[in-house]
This record gives sequence, C-alpha cells and structure tokens, in this order.
Amino acid sequence: MINLKFREVKKDLSSKELRVAQYIMDHSQTLKNMSIQTLAKLNHVSTSTILRLCKKLDYNGFSDFKVDLISSSPQKLSTDVLQDDINLNDTLIDVNRKVQAMEKSSIDETHSMLKPKELDKAIDLIIASNKIIIFGSSSSGLVGKELEYQLIKIKKDVNCHFDAHIQKSIVSTLDKNDLIIIISHSGETPECIELLKLGQKNKVPSIAITKMGQSQVSMLADIILHTTSTEHVSRLIPIRSKMSQISVINILVTNLFIRKYDERLLLQTQNREERKYPHR
Repeated sequence: MINLKFREVKKDLSSKELRVAQYIMDHSQTLKNMSIQTLAKLNHVSTSTILRLCKKLDYNGFSDFKVDLISSSPQKLSTDVLQDDINLNDTLIDVNRKVQAMEKSSIDETHSMLKPKELDKAIDLIIASNKIIIFGSSSSGLVGKELEYQLIKIKKDVNCHFDAHIQKSIVSTLDKNDLIIIISHSGETPECIELLKLGQKNKVPSIAITKMGQSQVSMLADIILHTTSTEHVSRLIPIRSKMSQISVINILVTNLFIRKYDERLLLQTQNREERKYPHR
C-alpha cells in the first residue's frame, strides 16, 4: 500500500520529498528501526520535509507511517513464520493485533484503488443482465456464494457453482444480455480464464474482481474491480485477499440495494425488525 500511495501523490511532491520517498522505497527494511532525525540526516533534509511527505501520504505523522510500512512489508519465509508477519510463537494477543492490522490495511488499500466509473459500470451491468454466472475457486468461490446470496435478494437470476465444468456448460448458453462475474486473487486461475474466453466468444459481458496488476483475467474481462495485491503467495489463510474481495462485494451490493430499493425490500426490512422485536 505504501508504494501505491507514493504513485498517487508523486506529481505533488517536491524534489526533496521525492528524494526521501525514493530512499524509503529502496531501504524499507532498515527504515523500521530508524528515527525521523536519522532519516532526515541521511537525505540532507529537515524533519519538517519528512513530516510534510507523511501528511501528503495521508498519515498523521512519521510513527503512523512506520506502523503501516511494517505491516505491509513482505517478510522472509522461515520455519517460525505462519504467513506474512504472523509467527508460530506469537501470543493470542499478538495474533489478534496482527490479524486486525492485516484486515484494516486490506480494506483501506481496496478503497484507495476503487474507480467510481468502473464500479458504476459494473452496477449497471448487473442490473441490466438477464442471467448472471459467478465463478471463483477455493476461498474466492466462497466469496462468490456470498455475492450470489445477496443478488438473489434483488431477484436476479444468478448462479454460483464451485464446479467449473457446470459453469462452462451454463456459460455456453449465455449471450450479450447476460453476465459473467469472475473472482480470482491471482488473475491466473485456469478455470477463470477458460470461462472468460468462452464468454468472450459468445459476446457475454464480464466483470473481474482481481488483484491490481496485469494478469490474463484482467486482460480478458470487460470491467475490472481491483483487490489488494500485497498478500504473499505462500499464504495458508487468505486474510488480505478475502477481506479485500468481501469489501468489493459489500460496496457492490450496498449500491445495488440503493438502486433497486422498492416496496419488496422495504417489506423485508420491516419483517426482520418485527422478528427481532416482536412486542414493539
């Protein structure tokens, strides 16, 4: 996320701030134990220059910046590491704190990458489509099932199977009035690529929820909704990617519910309220 923020504000940085930013990217590992005074001295700038850089990157100060840097930096693999910066000898409190930091940074990064125009197009496509096919493998498939469940509430004809062969058979019957939604963290899942190619052949519009960066999925899909790309390939528990995907799903569904809000959804809300508070 640090590199992403640097790219976003690069054009607004002074020459001194650019020099410090480049130093930080080149020496991120050693910076963790460095004071703001040492960083300033090494770059021949004042501490106020570094503080201005932190402000432009949307941090409250240098300490706030370092916390984010530590949580987002890749970690070397070892036998004591479960994944990212979570160690096998961490206490319960340490694990809770680290998981919370990972979840928060994933959500923040996802929202910073959100392109309103692409989101708006995706919402329009979902509303206009006759039939929707959703596919993702492993944990991405579980996120797909959540999206399926939510779309049923607004009476969409939607289908999410874990079996790619079943989805392939259904996609072969679709046309330009239908929609394929692919969820893939890597953007290189073979089944996802095959479904997109088949859909493209039949001129079926497509949305991909995938990590930022070039991939076969992002090249094939019509609309891309980016998720975080900072998760290590060796992960056992897809905390970052799953939180990022769920965040995108929540944004999509909330906006869809606002667009499609009618008497039926109002009745659903009232019924839930009555079941929870029957004696009101």
